[in-house]
Amino acid sequence: MSGRANTGAKSIGECSDAPQVEFNKSYHDEKREILGCAHYQLKAKLLAPCCNQWVTCRFCHDESRQHAMDRFAVTRMKCMLCSKEQPVGQRCSGCHEDMGRYYCQICRLIDDGPDKHIFHCEQCGICLSGRRSDYYHCSVCDACVAVDARERHSCKEKRLQCTCPICDEWLSDSVLSIVQPECQHLMHESCLSKHMEHSYKCPVCSASLCDTRAIFDSIECYMRFSVMPLEYQGQMSLVFCNDCHQRSVTKFHFLYHKCQACCSYNTAMLSTLPKHASEQ
Repeated sequence: MSGRANTGAKSIGECSDAPQVEFNKSYHDEKREILGCAHYQLKAKLLAPCCNQWVTCRFCHDESRQHAMDRFAVTRMKCMLCSKEQPVGQRCSGCHEDMGRYYCQICRLIDDGPDKHIFHCEQCGICLSGRRSDYYHCSVCDACVAVDARERHSCKEKRLQCTCPICDEWLSDSVLSIVQPECQHLMHESCLSKHMEHSYKCPVCSASLCDTRAIFDSIECYMRFSVMPLEYQGQMSLVFCNDCHQRSVTKFHFLYHKCQACCSYNTAMLSTLPKHASEQ
């Protein structure tokens, strides 16, 4: 996860001389009176240098405005406990309370989540979720990779300079955990979990993302009792397998086509063939 976001030219209303909005407390969990926002727990608000507005984090800022906040340019914060404005830091100079358990002087990131692990990678240039000991920095991909994925990791230059194929968020700038399935297409772990609630296929290449034996066994059982109309019996299809990447000729069906190379039902029909074409 490398590179800092290029905010580009300032848009209308982005002037740092704009008047400040009223300062109010915000909550990560209002019922439990945990200060912060939907993204982080923290006890301070940051002054966005681009528009001179108090925001809880850069994500809150970017979601409500048409420009991105440069996290590295933040210099001021205001304590939500005592309302003292001061240089950004981990501890309030007014009430002497810690604004968060974690603070990064480079990213200006404050987080008070009790069970959250964050570390700053100097090579990536940003803070990442997780324990430092669980990751190593791949100089080819220019990204941090989980240690337990080292053996199956496939290097590709600037691998994270892309978006998640499910939510379209830029991966190199994301705070969410990123996974790399066997097909090597990166995506957010949370996005993948939701995606797999309704599909077992990769949203990019359609390769199977999980053990599909139970799924294909159910399809096989269905196919035994599925009788095609008389006019379709004997008709064949040319299919491409999304798992083994082989083409094969198989019996035509309205719903499923079995790969004759690896027996996968994760196939795409390329064309229908005349009856008994495979015998000619």
